[in-house]
Amino acid sequence: MNHWCLSILFLLLSSTFVVGQTSDELKKKQQQLASDIAYKEKIIKKLEEDSKNTLSRLKLADQKIQQREELITTLLQELDLINEKISENQDLVAALEADIDALKGEYAKMVVQAYKTRNTADKVMYIFASDDFEQAYRRMKYLQQLAEYRQRQAEAILSTQASLESKRIALEAQREEKNRVLNSHNQEKVVLSKEKQDKAKKLTELSTQEVKYKKELQEANKKSEEMRLAIKKAIEREILESNSGTPAAPSKVIKLTPEALELGNSFVANKGKLPWPVDKGEIVGLFGEQPHPFLNGIIVKNNGVTISTTEGSRARAVYDGEVTRIIIMAGAGKIVMVRHGEYITVYTNMKETFVKAGDKVKTKEELGILLTDKGKTEFEFQLWKGVELQNPSQWIYKAR
Repeated sequence: MNHWCLSILFLLLSSTFVVGQTSDELKKKQQQLASDIAYKEKIIKKLEEDSKNTLSRLKLADQKIQQREELITTLLQELDLINEKISENQDLVAALEADIDALKGEYAKMVVQAYKTRNTADKVMYIFASDDFEQAYRRMKYLQQLAEYRQRQAEAILSTQASLESKRIALEAQREEKNRVLNSHNQEKVVLSKEKQDKAKKLTELSTQEVKYKKELQEANKKSEEMRLAIKKAIEREILESNSGTPAAPSKVIKLTPEALELGNSFVANKGKLPWPVDKGEIVGLFGEQPHPFLNGIIVKNNGVTISTTEGSRARAVYDGEVTRIIIMAGAGKIVMVRHGEYITVYTNMKETFVKAGDKVKTKEELGILLTDKGKTEFEFQLWKGVELQNPSQWIYKAR
């Protein structure tokens, strides 16, 4: 096989290998998206047990639709890659078939020549007819190399035929894989269409109950504000206690020990990389003011991020720190506050806590079991700097 063919084959095979890696990454992403969608469906099913969980259900349904659209996109990307691989293998098959034809042609000529000189006596006479010993030696080596070359050509034909068969098998497998991915893509499009129809139908139904949901929202906002004020007062008391004896200290800044100051700097250095305050969950309420999903002109305000999870889940510390307060509030369960230097993380809605004020906790250490009420297991994760609220989404890993 000539050098040109070998170079082409090397490039094609290298390209196929890179595509294979990208295809594996797409499959991994598809598996993760499918897992996330299934998890959301599990939470939604539980939330359907009570009509007051409508807002969380809608937000999860929106996220589920977005992820299904992303899943469909990755399936299309995989189809493109499979088509590229099929095209490359088709080129390889054509090149190998051409090489086999060329090799067979060369080999046929050699066989004919070998037949003409098949008599051993002729070969001996060819050698002995030499003018001198050196020429005889060269003729003997020539006959030997010719025999070896014929052997190599025969082996090359067999090897190329094996490669051709291998590529044909790979081509068939890729075509089957293409059909599988195409079927998955079509199925996901059908499911996506149904989910969008269900969402539109649900929004239409909800729009007829505007008064009811406005009243529920007012109650939720009232509880949220009560909780914010209770947490703020607890922080103010802590600041006052830490600054006792130092009247010159600013009233909004806690007096920190060198150790606490170092911890706070370390906490800041991990902004955007903090682990989630629960092993697995979905954000259904973003920080700050957000438009209500179906009440026109109504704004929803969150003091942190609201995370929906499954029954029995446990809240966990997002970083090393010290438990400073545990507050009990009607409608918010037990609230755990953990200080990280000048920052405080807050974990609400716990039915049971594993820590007490003064305890030192480590990153991902469990703080307590979250409360489940009528199928809903949700809690609010807040972040404070002094007495000012911060956006936790900017601090948790991949929360935005």
